[in-house]
Amino acid sequence: MKILFITATRIGDAVISTGLLNHLVSQNPGAQITVACGPLSESIFTAVPGLERVIILSKTVCRGHWLRLWNEVRKQRWDIVVDLRRSLIPFLIRTRHRYRLGPDDDQSHRAALLSQLFDVEPPSPPTLWISEDQDARADALLPDGEPIIALCPTAARPEKTWPIDKFIQLASELVNDQHSFANTKFVLVGAEEDRLVLDQLASSLPENKSIILAGCHNLQYVAAVLSRCLVTVANDSGLAHLAAAAGSPTVTLFGPTRADLYKPSGTRVEVVEAPENLGYRSIADINVDAVVSGIHVVLD
Repeated sequence: MKILFITATRIGDAVISTGLLNHLVSQNPGAQITVACGPLSESIFTAVPGLERVIILSKTVCRGHWLRLWNEVRKQRWDIVVDLRRSLIPFLIRTRHRYRLGPDDDQSHRAALLSQLFDVEPPSPPTLWISEDQDARADALLPDGEPIIALCPTAARPEKTWPIDKFIQLASELVNDQHSFANTKFVLVGAEEDRLVLDQLASSLPENKSIILAGCHNLQYVAAVLSRCLVTVANDSGLAHLAAAAGSPTVTLFGPTRADLYKPSGTRVEVVEAPENLGYRSIADINVDAVVSGIHVVLD
């Protein structure tokens, strides 16, 4: 059996889609899986059971990336094609079964929306497949016995980014809370372009209290690192979804985005939403005490 799974470009949406992919893998043992995804999310899928290949779907002018994908997959006869990007690909190739995501639903969480394609209830939780190599790398970075808090202070858009001075204040309060977080270190996670922000946060911490993890393209490794953390604090971002799916107790900060539609899925997830002011929520209005309370909630 051959399955084509066309999924998201953005990391958060790609993580959410792994629940549906895991459902397909478990329901079709021995299937050969081809995943088409954006370049940022490629490494999420490279250890999927039964993986045959990952096709990188890099956006081009005039939507030429869809023509390239069609050329890649048109000669194969597929058993199942799942398209979460709402393209015409499922109707232009040979397949026994095709599933294409319908319109967005402003009443359903994204995971529930995807699971409706296969009438899966409750929605399939995200699943991360982490190779032994990436697990070993995470072990080398974070030896057993050291309590680690992960801080992810950046996001894709300014309105989803808690001000860095508040992250600095949060880190200071956690360092000074020797009752709950004695001997705790911090891993600061972001993209390469976030390095200056991560350096600023690191410089506010005591010497040898922080590790910067910037620009790592292998998200299996990042997920393995986050899974070893006592707690992860993140903006509404792909890293929040990755941390929650990896099993890290996760506190996610939401500004204008609707948490009921995009809250990360995990066993221990707490959302801190900005207070509403004249019909709008600004993430800058979240106070540090609310985040500290969220940390204690997920750790209780």
